[in-house]
Amino acid sequence: MNERLNVIGHDHVYAVGDITDVAEAKMAGWAMRHAEVVVENIKARLNGAEPTATYEPTPFPMMLLPLGTTGGVGQLPTPDGPSVASPAMVADYKGTDLFTGRFTGQFGPTA
Repeated sequence: MNERLNVIGHDHVYAVGDITDVAEAKMAGWAMRHAEVVVENIKARLNGAEPTATYEPTPFPMMLLPLGTTGGVGQLPTPDGPSVASPAMVADYKGTDLFTGRFTGQFGPTA
């Protein structure tokens, strides 16, 4: 695959998530970033333009591990190198609902 996440030799086929050939851990957070790039490139194709969105993995690993709904540990990439995420930040970002709220907002509640 190339930096636009196209499968080499197939301009209209993209890779997202665990199937990508990117030197990074296979994690849902990265798959969501892959999807953002692919969506932009598909939109460009639908509008008759060449895709230009590219994906570049972060140089430092990132991990958020919630511990219950009010705590956790994590490491985030920053321009100055890796940074420790506070327990409150991890809980606010991921611990309260493990991202389910994000997807409910995108796809709507289910009956």
